[in-house]
Amino acid sequence: MSAVKKLLKTPGETTSRAPSTGGILTALCLATLLNALAVSSVNIALPELVASLGTTYGRAQWIIIAFVMLLTATLAIAGQASDRIGRKNIFVHGMAIFTLSTLLCAMSTHIWMLVFFRALQGIGAAMFVAVSMAIASDTFSKSRVGMAVGLLGSVSAVGTGMGPVLGGFLLEVANWQAVFLVKVPLGIAIYGLAKRYLPADSGVKPGKTTMGLCNILSIISIFSAIFFYTLSIKPLNDSYGVVNILAIVISGFSLLALLFAKRRLSRKTSSPCSNLGGHELYTNLASNGLVGASVMSSLVVGPFYLTLALGLNFSQAGLVMSAGSFAVAICSNIAGRLVDRFKSRGVVLMGLGFLALGALGMTRLDASEGVLGYLACSIAMAIGYGTYLSSNNTFTMNSAAEEVRGSVSGLLNLSRNLGLLTGASLMSVVFAGASQLSYMHTADTDLVVAGLHKVYGLTLVLLVTALIAQAVVILFGRNKGRVG
Repeated sequence: MSAVKKLLKTPGETTSRAPSTGGILTALCLATLLNALAVSSVNIALPELVASLGTTYGRAQWIIIAFVMLLTATLAIAGQASDRIGRKNIFVHGMAIFTLSTLLCAMSTHIWMLVFFRALQGIGAAMFVAVSMAIASDTFSKSRVGMAVGLLGSVSAVGTGMGPVLGGFLLEVANWQAVFLVKVPLGIAIYGLAKRYLPADSGVKPGKTTMGLCNILSIISIFSAIFFYTLSIKPLNDSYGVVNILAIVISGFSLLALLFAKRRLSRKTSSPCSNLGGHELYTNLASNGLVGASVMSSLVVGPFYLTLALGLNFSQAGLVMSAGSFAVAICSNIAGRLVDRFKSRGVVLMGLGFLALGALGMTRLDASEGVLGYLACSIAMAIGYGTYLSSNNTFTMNSAAEEVRGSVSGLLNLSRNLGLLTGASLMSVVFAGASQLSYMHTADTDLVVAGLHKVYGLTLVLLVTALIAQAVVILFGRNKGRVG
């Protein structure tokens, strides 16, 4: 902790502030770790949940989908709400909801009970995830925001890598309930830290919490548009159908309602969120979505390529894939410090360059190159992802005015999650079509390799698009004004 305090001290800062600053960063890091574990530790328990709850694999998938859907749909709303009623308020209430729903998940006796409480857990997670970067930006000077954001990115990556390992261990020594119960004490501890150390919401004024009809319509439209979009991209019973078409239509109408509400709000200059726009912000959010969709390629294709084409068992494949998470953790922290020191958007381009280089290598990868060939390409992409994510988030948060940082933080997380969701669906469809994969024991190695090449070919297109967009911002001048 002393090392953290030393790093966080800014010139002229007295040592009396160090303990509270360290406490803030500890609470934010632990909350980030908790969310990452909630996302990644449950997947491995699905077979056990199918057997214990007497359900089908298709229904069990909703345990994962419900959490991600509600997390994604609530992020922008939670971020915007924090600008009105306070970041600490949103954070501590979100942690309370998350911890209680986690306990209820462990107590569930039916599949749909568990799905419901996982959805509630996603809402709680969205509330503290949406404001974490905003709290970091409020707390630390601009010369230290990159370090804080980079550290949060590193912790998230470590949690993502630890999740399957922790979940597998708990299943071996206990039962599936333990996968949820282990998070309850951590949630209680974070709640206590947040209550004690997070800065008070001193900027919240009595009249600031009132909401007009347009604000309410905006919130409903945001939630509806995102919720039904995420539902539309998830195939039901392994294929798309009428439900998916209906969901995308509802999402489209909800988006039109949101645009109507935003136009009405733009006439009210008192609304801090009515002028969130800016070419740089939109470019950063779009790039976030494209990169999020791209990195899902490794999670979708990796397990099949490693087990079917290279002949690894599941434990070996898990170890190979975890190498990328720790590479992201290291590079995210380094990139944040580079941005703090050099203030150069070239760090963003460097991250996208590494991502594109790794994807290009994957399009030419052959099974004869073995695990080392796969590792070389996947680690290059992991280095790029950690570098890009930390630097892009730092630049975006530093350009945001204080009164809209919660909204911007929520939008950054939202764009990444929408990219991840879209990528998971899109890459799965492309891989399934190219590999003609039906059952594990009937897989053809050459077709699996062909599927890998197709998926990463699409990934490369997305990454080059993001790279061009960021280069345009740098070459032709970015929006000099602050967001908000």
